[in-house]
Amino acid sequence: MVGGQEPMSLAPLALPITNGTTFYNKYRLMQPIGRGAFGEVWLAQDQAVNHQYAIKILNSGIGIDQRLREAQVGHAFTHNNLVRVHQADVATDGKVVIAMDYFPDGSITTLANPVNFLPLPMALRTIIDMLQGLEHLHSHNFFHNDVKPQNILRGQHGQAKLADYGIVGISPTGAPVQPSSWYVLHAAPETVAGNGIEARTDIFQTGLTLFRLLVGLGTLEAKFHSLGLAAYADALVKGKLITRTDFPAYIPNAVCRAVLTSIDPDPTRRFQSALEMRRALEKLSFPGHWTLDVSGGLTGVDAKHTYRFEHVVAGCANASFTAFKRNSASGRETRVSQFTEKNLTNAGATKLETSFIKAVVEGIVT
Repeated sequence: MVGGQEPMSLAPLALPITNGTTFYNKYRLMQPIGRGAFGEVWLAQDQAVNHQYAIKILNSGIGIDQRLREAQVGHAFTHNNLVRVHQADVATDGKVVIAMDYFPDGSITTLANPVNFLPLPMALRTIIDMLQGLEHLHSHNFFHNDVKPQNILRGQHGQAKLADYGIVGISPTGAPVQPSSWYVLHAAPETVAGNGIEARTDIFQTGLTLFRLLVGLGTLEAKFHSLGLAAYADALVKGKLITRTDFPAYIPNAVCRAVLTSIDPDPTRRFQSALEMRRALEKLSFPGHWTLDVSGGLTGVDAKHTYRFEHVVAGCANASFTAFKRNSASGRETRVSQFTEKNLTNAGATKLETSFIKAVVEGIVT
């Protein structure tokens, strides 16, 4: 204290993160988009060029160089299936601010139905698009290391775009590298074992992402909370976390095999590259798929019809199953005699339901 007065602090004041705050006399914050342990993402207006960006404001808990690496990775590539970072700055209070492409449609998760899964064609198209972005990263020895549904955004033409390079691994030779961090739900066995990350680690994470898109976005989280961290990791390592029985009847066998191949605990038994996985998925084509209607009922769809069914249980050996198809052009609904029976056991009716669901997907309903 000098002359009875407190000395003036030279520490910069922290800029408030709220609507109307302007960073660098340039980015005016408009509305929040997302929030996490790293910081926040805001929609912002670049007042210099009159353009909207997604602004990621990273907290000062880790070094500036490490936080800037995310921006450097995202700025290094221009690819239709990767979110581009345009520039980054360090604020006077130590925050790192990254300006990225803004996609108003948000992540692919916004397209999930009320039970939180995506229709089969949409899920496959999403992963095929995203794998093209991974191919580009891997060709330059970058490992994304954070592939998950929330990090797949919807581009202006409906294409999937992989985002968030915060924990990317960079390998000068393509050999495995130690990650700075990882997403616990998608942690590959080699990562948990301390053997680092590589391109096939991203394949593993892609397989788990496809599983969640097909079966339910919250499925893995529910398993994690049920098992606990240690048992969850053990099940992943032993290849028991996801088995064929985890897939509903509306997921074709070929798709199940692709997912299970990609998440094999042994990296040598997975798809060996993003290109190999993409080509495998591109060969898969199905005439029909299932989703939910507005009332929450399971509904089949193909080019000409929609499908539904009624499974009535009325006693041990008095169940019935009735299948319907509706002509999309005329609106006329008829019963599908091929998949309609009475006086069934409950097990028999369930078996017929499974057969009908698979038949719609495979396009063999007459």
